[in-house]
Amino acid sequence: MQTTPVPYVNPSAVTFYLDGCKQAQNFEILNPFSQDFLFKVDNAHPDKYRVSLSQGVVCSHQKVIVEVSCISSVISSNESIQVRFFKSSRPRHGQKPKAQLYIGYRVVNLNIFHNASERERTPSDHGSSRSGGSNLSKENPNLGSTNISSNSSDFGQGSSDTCARKRVITDIIITICLLVLGVVFKYINEDWFLVNVLDEVKPQTLAIVFFTLACVMMLKLLTFR
Repeated sequence: MQTTPVPYVNPSAVTFYLDGCKQAQNFEILNPFSQDFLFKVDNAHPDKYRVSLSQGVVCSHQKVIVEVSCISSVISSNESIQVRFFKSSRPRHGQKPKAQLYIGYRVVNLNIFHNASERERTPSDHGSSRSGGSNLSKENPNLGSTNISSNSSDFGQGSSDTCARKRVITDIIITICLLVLGVVFKYINEDWFLVNVLDEVKPQTLAIVFFTLACVMMLKLLTFR
């Protein structure tokens, strides 16, 4: 059975110092895959940390930066923020948003020290961020079947629509460029083209190729939902 991949977080651990150093750090949610994912940042320690983004969509081959701020004055370690991921699905026009399917999670470890020298005396954690997917659902069946509630579907739909609009705009620009190239090669002087550019391919042939590609892009736009 094919499992859905889970995006990554980087770095897998964030450290804060109480000696006046910067009390805000960033981590990235990375999506190297060919589909969009909803994510939700679960902050179990709101009295110690604040996150700049609690939920959203990480588009295909994109990343999202989340800032974590330390508001605590107490040393602590082995705490974490969990980033849960859900499969993104855009509802068709006129349909209600569907509940999103939980696919797994990543963990960002959090530590607070007085200063850097204190951290050096503490055994470091060189492990990667913990993750969970299909095997996690076996350990906890309730997690495997967890779905975001209707309000989570609302935020997912809005962010996913933004990604979809970007794709549509990109496809429109590509279509226009293909049409322009097709027109240029259709009316270009054939003798000049064969002498100065390509002597084996007629410009009309290239025009047909570009027009065909433009038609394919237009069909893609017309069938987009």
